[in-house]
Amino acid sequence: MEISSLKIFREVAQEGSFTKAAEKLHYVQSNVTMRIQLLERELGDRLFQRTKAGVILTPKGKILLEYADKIIFFSDEAQKALSASGDPQGALRIGSGETTSSIRLPSYIAKFHSKFPKVKLSIHPGNTGDLLQGLIKRELDGAFLYEDFSHPETVSRPIFTENLKVVTPKNFRTLKALTSSLDNLSILVFKPGCIFRNRLEQWLLSQKIGPRTVVELNSMDSILSCVTAGMGISLLPESILKSRKLDRFVSSFPIPKEFSLVRTFFVFRKDVSPTTALNEFKDGLFSSVS
Repeated sequence: MEISSLKIFREVAQEGSFTKAAEKLHYVQSNVTMRIQLLERELGDRLFQRTKAGVILTPKGKILLEYADKIIFFSDEAQKALSASGDPQGALRIGSGETTSSIRLPSYIAKFHSKFPKVKLSIHPGNTGDLLQGLIKRELDGAFLYEDFSHPETVSRPIFTENLKVVTPKNFRTLKALTSSLDNLSILVFKPGCIFRNRLEQWLLSQKIGPRTVVELNSMDSILSCVTAGMGISLLPESILKSRKLDRFVSSFPIPKEFSLVRTFFVFRKDVSPTTALNEFKDGLFSSVS
């Protein structure tokens, strides 16, 4: 079973079409078809079922795809390890939430890029759940995740601590005034899975404040703009409020530490030998916070 055949098989599975896979791989379709037929003959079973829309994996094909992903990944990792020179290079894919990428990381990323210009560093945004899945699927080399995660295949180390504050329209002067006036305000949050949302819901429950209208937004700026406009309240990192200098436009209030303190971890997989680039990124990061 050749690696090249597995790559063709995976491309057909992803595209759902022999024609599209051939175009993407810059092969003639007959070559793709022949390689799949040879693979099926070697394994003694059909891997694809034809449909009106293209092809789909058979049950045996789904099993092979799972192993093909791993085989191709580790083959690529071996090539990187054997060809690595003294200078880190190649792609480095790091996942991060909005606060971490916009407030915590810029100065470190600038230093890293200056020191290792051959590394093609990319930052991938997302919430903790999405980024964790990216790590597990090997779509990311490392990620900054908030503390509400757990997975046996990962290694993690705490890096930052965020202090969350209740953020309200400017006309509120005390937290007591807020809790007595929530009937006219919405709860402004990210989609489910966001730790800021979870902590806000927990705090509201601790205050015996029942369900309120929830408005889901997709960025920190959208939430802050809606708070400024008087639409509702949210729970956001103090570091964001300070960096945006929003004191003139919103009010913010501290809440107990069990709701407000959130640690950020740098996380990577246990079963993957780190590239030189990832090692340098980790080592520099860990030494900067030690």
